Amino acid sequence: MGKTFLLTHFVRERRSLFFGATQQAEAVELARLAEAVRIQLGDRTADLTGGAFGSWESALRALAALASDRALAVVLDEVPYLARSTRGFASIVQVLWDHLPPGTKLMLVLTGSAIGTIEEMLGAHGPLRGRPSVAMRVDPLDPQQARVFLPRLARVRYLEAYAACGGYPLHLRSWNARASTRENLLHLAATAGGVLLEDARSMLLEELTDAVGYGRVLAAVGRGKTRYGEIANEAGQRVEAAIETLIRGGFLRKSLPVGAPKGARPSYELSDPYVAFWFSCLFGNETAIEGGQGTAVLVRVAPLWQRHVGWVFEEAARAHAARLVARGTLPRELVVGRWWTATGPQCEVDVLGLRGRHTALVGEARWASRPFDDRDVFDLRRKLERVPSPVASPLLAFWSIRGPSAATRRARAVAFSLADILAA
Repeated sequence: MGKTFLLTHFVRERRSLFFGATQQAEAVELARLAEAVRIQLGDRTADLTGGAFGSWESALRALAALASDRALAVVLDEVPYLARSTRGFASIVQVLWDHLPPGTKLMLVLTGSAIGTIEEMLGAHGPLRGRPSVAMRVDPLDPQQARVFLPRLARVRYLEAYAACGGYPLHLRSWNARASTRENLLHLAATAGGVLLEDARSMLLEELTDAVGYGRVLAAVGRGKTRYGEIANEAGQRVEAAIETLIRGGFLRKSLPVGAPKGARPSYELSDPYVAFWFSCLFGNETAIEGGQGTAVLVRVAPLWQRHVGWVFEEAARAHAARLVARGTLPRELVVGRWWTATGPQCEVDVLGLRGRHTALVGEARWASRPFDDRDVFDLRRKLERVPSPVASPLLAFWSIRGPSAATRRARAVAFSLADILAA
């Protein structure tokens, strides 16, 4: 997500020390820290610390001493690596922080990509609970925010790029705006060493001890299996504990129909467009790709790719509806989300708006350039027979690539285009 870039920019004009941890032994990391002090703060400052550190406790105390009368920002990047190489590292930080001399001008920034490890440090029983002035999770960018990385790309091609890259700056910066979507997918996802092929595996290994077992669960969800039983059958394993771990790690999310009663059975969805792309289209195909058959893989997974882009568009449409409610363009009392039937004949509404317990808006989002016609309007109206307690005249809403059509105008529906969705 670019945490290192952001923090480097933040401390650039300040008296600061930036230390990026690696996966090496404690003694090696302490030697690297001493060298960083010498390079970034100067020889005289390094000499004041003794030039070397025998432990993390002595290192942190020395850095605090450097901030006794002058402000010093210390950034320890990828702290989970230090937690692995130094037993009780978070407790060492806790003791230091709790016993800083009054007036110490130290800003200590701890960052890490392993979300589970950081949350454990900050959790109910974690050593650093209640200590941070700011605890911030840097999540992937949404489609609107990510647009700044590919501002000149045509909207349809941009949403395809976002569907593959997710909201990750590294991925988006790798996307070639001059090449087609297929060429980019071949280069970045269907070629050995491509960033979109490799990064998901790195993310899994960073966060999970059994990347293979968890990968089977994620792949099952990526192939459209959303219930406990379906996921277990597809993955060929017990999934209860795995699902909870994946939710905590931010890979999965629990989903319920908007307005669902307490105790309703949830479904499970991949929570990130890039992770969803990887597990729906690439997982299980890595060997073929690394063997030079990436083109054939892309042909075989083309239907899965189109389904995935459609899902990303639906997510963007729901987010757009929520923004319209917040702005007052749609009624402010609406609670919007996805809705589906739990029993009986299947019925699903892409965007449903509740006013209290009553349905006041039903909407459809479709990733297609074909305009909505009278049949589409009729089909959406029929869903009113199944949704929760519709009001007398619910608002019909449509989201598509092109937006309003003759049929939506005749129906006095509201209709939005991809341009509307991506607008600031």
